[in-house]
Amino acid sequence: MDRFESFEMGRAIFGLGDYLIFVFTLFISMVIGMYYAWRGVSNSTYEYLMGKKTMGIFPIAMSLAASSLSASTLFSVPTDVYLTGSMYWWIIIAVGLSIPVSLYIYFPIYHQLQLVSIHQYLEMRFNHTIRRLAALLYVIKVIFYLTVMVSGPAIALKRVTGLQEHVSMSIMFAVCIFYTAIGGIKAVVWTSTVQLCLMYGSIIIVLIKGIVHVDGLENVFWRNFNSSRIEFLNIDFDPTTRHTVWSLTIGGFFLFTAMYATDQVFIQRCLALPTMRKAVISHWINFLMLACMTSLCCLTGLVNYAFYFDCDPLKADIVKHSDEIFPLFVIQTIGNFPGLPGIFAAGIFGGVTSILSSNLNSLSLVILEDLIRPFFPLMRDSKASLVTKVTVIIFGCVIFGMALFTSKLQISLDSSLSLVSAMAGIILGVFSLGMFVPWANATGAGTAIALSFATMMTLGISTHIAKSGGLIMDYQMKSLNADGCHSPNSTIVNSSTVHFLIQEEDVNALLRISYLWYTVMSVSIVLIVGTIVSFLAGSQDPAQLNPKLLCSTLQRRHSNKATSQPNIATVHPTASVGQRTRTLLWELPRRLSPIIEVHFPNN
Repeated sequence: MDRFESFEMGRAIFGLGDYLIFVFTLFISMVIGMYYAWRGVSNSTYEYLMGKKTMGIFPIAMSLAASSLSASTLFSVPTDVYLTGSMYWWIIIAVGLSIPVSLYIYFPIYHQLQLVSIHQYLEMRFNHTIRRLAALLYVIKVIFYLTVMVSGPAIALKRVTGLQEHVSMSIMFAVCIFYTAIGGIKAVVWTSTVQLCLMYGSIIIVLIKGIVHVDGLENVFWRNFNSSRIEFLNIDFDPTTRHTVWSLTIGGFFLFTAMYATDQVFIQRCLALPTMRKAVISHWINFLMLACMTSLCCLTGLVNYAFYFDCDPLKADIVKHSDEIFPLFVIQTIGNFPGLPGIFAAGIFGGVTSILSSNLNSLSLVILEDLIRPFFPLMRDSKASLVTKVTVIIFGCVIFGMALFTSKLQISLDSSLSLVSAMAGIILGVFSLGMFVPWANATGAGTAIALSFATMMTLGISTHIAKSGGLIMDYQMKSLNADGCHSPNSTIVNSSTVHFLIQEEDVNALLRISYLWYTVMSVSIVLIVGTIVSFLAGSQDPAQLNPKLLCSTLQRRHSNKATSQPNIATVHPTASVGQRTRTLLWELPRRLSPIIEVHFPNN
């Protein structure tokens, strides 16, 4: 009998028990928010945004992991593995490399300076214009990121629950805005802990049922091995190849460093802990949780293929788009077991709301501290607390409207992640410029931000247009087989058919670059342009900088030099360029000598 017989894609599989489980998870989130509102958290901005630095290791670790993941991870990673193979597993290595860099190089600087918003660092290092520019870029990034992250899971919820996209989005946003606005960071952290458990439960249930359906892990391995999906050593140096060892480890390293080192969501949670040691422990627990979830999702993708190895639903014309394959797999594996679809839907809901609440809470902090408070420095705490709540509500509604609009469009996840990765890379680049390039100044930083943003947005939008027009295809996609399908309504495509009629070589190579390299490119542009322009515009004298604004190695060097030269007058790093001596090309060796510790005789 055909596995798709009498099957209608998009039919509701929810029963009364499933709805009760789903509603109960919504109720838990709202109760947590009401509890912390009742405790008076929302009356103080310091407690509302930073938790009075009394948060525990475990809830922060769970919140970090939930913020690193998303509901999109639950269905995009299995779908990616289903189509392209197991190379994505290498992303765990990238995360493992990025965490120590973030913890031991970037975070100690924020911790020493006792920042609330990390963009305060940019004003201390450059000037207030760079701070506001980076804050605005962060706001744009968060709005775009949340818009994309919500629309995809809403489609998956429709497949499982039968709820239309606008209905499920309305529920998600209403619940999320409610508990985030009234409960602050403590409500966000504890609901994220519950939601991460739901995400784990949902993927484990689908994985176990899928393995049972395909008669064990041995069949999973051999069916994927025979289709070349078991692949771990693609060392192609071509940057247009989507997933290789290099793109996943190097590109992934920069992407996750941008998240953990310069994203307000993650730094805010670490700063909510009382000590540096607890922040380190929380981050490594987060790594373990993230590695486990990524492995589960990758394995689920292999099980998904083993289930459809001889009858791909895309080729059998059962589904129209690849992002419908995994929801179909969920329906066919757990749809007949009361309660299980409810747990899976709760996991998807938890993934969406954890990302929404974490980012909305951090967004309210950035807007208050970076864009409003500088103009109203004497604002009362009660009014500041009200501003944060109103900000959560306003931006929650804005993102909801944008998500409703984009859900009607066909926007690829790769294109969306490319733009988000580029903006994250620009922010990482300007922070790195300040910490690692002591002679960089505000002119260089501002020019680098503007040029990198213009370049990467042009590239990202052009790439999206090319993909939408069918000019760029993913040639890394493995073969799909429909020989085992026997449905009379299916339109079978021969598995040996050439996938793409358009030659990708006809498209500019820049438009075919893997999305994983976008962060690397934007960071590189900021560092190179920022350094060069700083020299040309009159570089910052490193001896005049507060050593706490530099990475630890440079801190020690410049502290020693400041001690040995106590009579040198210090100038604030935001002093105007006209107050500094212009740098001529023949002076560069002398300017570089404090950094490389080479001493030149005085003229």
